[in-house]
Amino acid sequence: IGEHHPAIRAGVGAAAHWLGVEIDPAANQSDGPRISTESSRVSAWVVPTDEAKVIAKHTVKTLRTH
Repeated sequence: IGEHHPAIRAGVGAAAHWLGVEIDPAANQSDGPRISTESSRVSAWVVPTDEAKVIAKHTVKTLRTH
């Protein structure tokens, strides 16, 4: 969530604080790749994705099965 949006990642991290997520503000601003603190019980990462490509692949697969 929020590959290119530090504010969204910070919000998601804050909402997941109950899970042990602690976001490092500097790492988050620089797009990581790891954006969680060393003391975080859960690691958080910025993972590059090509959503349009994934949607296209699923569309082609669906069209071929129908």
